[in-house]
Amino acid sequence: MKKTLIFLLLVITFSCKNEKETNEKLNVVTTTTMITDLVKNIGSEHINLKGLMGSGVDPHLYKASEGDVTKLSSADIIFYNGLHLEGKLVEVFEKMKNKKTVAVAEALDKSTLIGSEYFASNYDPHIWFDIDYWKLATNFVVKTLSEAIPEKKTDFETNGKTYFQKLDSLSTKLKKTIAIL
Repeated sequence: MKKTLIFLLLVITFSCKNEKETNEKLNVVTTTTMITDLVKNIGSEHINLKGLMGSGVDPHLYKASEGDVTKLSSADIIFYNGLHLEGKLVEVFEKMKNKKTVAVAEALDKSTLIGSEYFASNYDPHIWFDIDYWKLATNFVVKTLSEAIPEKKTDFETNGKTYFQKLDSLSTKLKKTIAIL
């Protein structure tokens, strides 16, 4: 009787745990508003998204608050720029070795980035200004989220294509505006 009861408790425990795991959304934290927008467009309803910085915040000078550290520690994935944009947060990321931190700039070929002979291996981190770079970052986010939640891969890919259309539309408008000037 005792063994049967223990067996039933184990079955219930593991079946509830598996059900919870498949129903829970991925907890994602992003640093800047640009990255938050990108991840929101790709992850949509499949993730719980929290952005650290609001609009108007200078990420170069941003210091993590206690609340930010709590958000970061509860994240399954943290997306950040990766080109020293969030300079003061890098120390926090380094201390979170058990967290998956993803630098969207890792999607880019560094030889194509704007650099300086005075600052070796430091590049212009403002990659969202280049739509082609941002498309590479988009693909990288699609791939990362698809690896994290493989059963939603098709949704992430569809969302990525929709986001590409928005970027293409923006590119067309920019080219027309520049041609007028």
